[in-house]
Amino acid sequence: MKKLLLPLLAAALGAAPAQGGLFPDGAFSDEARGLTGAQFLKTPPHARFGALAGAGLALSGSECLFVNPAGAAAQPGGLAVTWEALLAGSSRTGLVYSRPTSKGVFSGGLVYNNSSPGLEKLDGAGAGVGADLTAYDLSVGAGWARRLPWADLGVGLKYVKSRLAEASGATAALDAGLVFREPAPSRTELALNFRNLGPPLKLGSQSAPLPFELGGGLRWKYTPDFNILAEGRLPADHSPYLVFGAEWFMPFSAGAGLVLRSGMNFRNYDDLGAMGAFACGFGLKLGGLSVDYAFTPYGDLGAAHRMTAGLAWGPSPAGAAPAAALPRGAALAVGPFSAGSGVTETEAAVVRNLLEAELGRTGKFRIAERSKLDFILAEKKLAYAGLSEQEAAAALARSAGAELAVYGSVARYPDGYLLTAGLADAVSGVALRVETAAATEDYLFRDAARRLASALSK
Repeated sequence: MKKLLLPLLAAALGAAPAQGGLFPDGAFSDEARGLTGAQFLKTPPHARFGALAGAGLALSGSECLFVNPAGAAAQPGGLAVTWEALLAGSSRTGLVYSRPTSKGVFSGGLVYNNSSPGLEKLDGAGAGVGADLTAYDLSVGAGWARRLPWADLGVGLKYVKSRLAEASGATAALDAGLVFREPAPSRTELALNFRNLGPPLKLGSQSAPLPFELGGGLRWKYTPDFNILAEGRLPADHSPYLVFGAEWFMPFSAGAGLVLRSGMNFRNYDDLGAMGAFACGFGLKLGGLSVDYAFTPYGDLGAAHRMTAGLAWGPSPAGAAPAAALPRGAALAVGPFSAGSGVTETEAAVVRNLLEAELGRTGKFRIAERSKLDFILAEKKLAYAGLSEQEAAAALARSAGAELAVYGSVARYPDGYLLTAGLADAVSGVALRVETAAATEDYLFRDAARRLASALSK
């Protein structure tokens, strides 16, 4: 059924351009090349995707807002700032911010494209008039994503504006996507999305459709530290093309490491050759801080360089980089869960017990005895005072002789409960990953705990 979805959507969208004016003449083929506007929307504003040659529909991270909004479904708060040196002296700046709630993860971001560095206005005779030409593109958007039992869902809405000299125009566009995340031991994930669906952008007397694109792809976790991406794209102004990418995480220590990335995008292969389709880059992750770089050559036209700096609030976001492999059979201690507003200590204890049981059922850990943990807690209670949940859980795990620590919290909102659980290295205290799960009622705690255990044990 999933294999039929992409061609069916393409056929449905291909039948609509004449009625709505959303797509150019000859849409979804090479006949439409050069007939769309707002070209800056084609390339996501983040070095991670640049290094993968544009691949990444099934990846996770707040930066997915402008690629596949579903990728932000399990992310804690974070901020990412991107600067790009593009061709012909132009540049682009991107900003993405995300914040999780019980109703899902809300994100906001902008892209500013400066496409007129040093360009001079000319009069009717072609002579300079001593003034610079103003030309820029701007996109400001917001998105929402949520993890469902069977998939991650995300949507985004953005305002788009372009200006060239005295002419300017604006429109709005919609992005949406799904990521089917099957539980372990499955090592593949399927993503579907569309981008830039909206009314044409009118600039002065000229009007051009937005660069709509429909995509689908697979993420294969060859190992926990090595991802292989294979994707197909159906753009409104080009014939269908393929994108391949790979991402390899090499840990230095818990929560820190180097990421190597490379990709091949066949959209530009015919015009620019192999070097025009190739991209590469790297990322450096140090706890909640990340720095990414991408190098994208365009043959004789030159090359584009992209740099992104990111900061995650609290523990490292799940999926921001491939997680380091967990040692099989490692001893694990589950610390007490904190109770947020509207949650009783009993409810928090129930969640802790359920998660501990579900982690044990995965067969990947040796769970520390509860009686031993409770004895240590009673003895060390004052010593743990003033520590964060993450630090206290790591200290408890060390005292119990465990290698890994689990900590978490339960919060209540008008529409239900939000369960958060993190996994930390007991020795360094550094968070390895963090996951969230929603439960509309307390009798659904077990199902939420099962989903948390599955995500934490990957």
